[in-house]
Amino acid sequence: MRKLMVIAAAALALAGCGSDVEEAHKAVAAQLQNPAAARFTTPRTLAHGNVCGQVREKGGNGQYGPYRSFAAIKAEDGYHAIIDTDGNNPAVRTICGAPEAQSVAVDNGNGWEVRIAPNAMGALTDMTARLVEHGFMANVASRDGKTEVYLGPFPTQAEAEQKKAELMASQGIEADVVPHPAGG
Repeated sequence: MRKLMVIAAAALALAGCGSDVEEAHKAVAAQLQNPAAARFTTPRTLAHGNVCGQVREKGGNGQYGPYRSFAAIKAEDGYHAIIDTDGNNPAVRTICGAPEAQSVAVDNGNGWEVRIAPNAMGALTDMTARLVEHGFMANVASRDGKTEVYLGPFPTQAEAEQKKAELMASQGIEADVVPHPAGG
């Protein structure tokens, strides 16, 4: 009986403790206007227990807004969340290791493409199927010994940036814009 009580007490103590991802999601949700309607995707636990991912919430009109990246930094007193409201927050990009968009002042003549971030990929077939299912025409290419998923090419960097924004807003998938290689 005594062993049963000790096991029951341990189980109750553990039940009150959420996982790192759950605790990070609570910290992010606390910063939202409608935390009960928060939807999270692609959570990743990093070194030191930091958590990165994407979140979206319902607005006052009852519709879900676009996905936004977040970083939840683990501290002694819990998680401190940073939500990237415009896709350009350097703190979130640094903590989460999101790819930096390459910018070139003039068009390279070969066009531009949207490269899916390696940390967002998961299984190659699952990613390409998800993209196609949601209207994004994906290409798979092997470059520099790595198999990667791309959208495009697009004639201008602005068009590629627009497609990247659509991808994040509708699917919560991180990506970067890169020059399309000559002959690629």
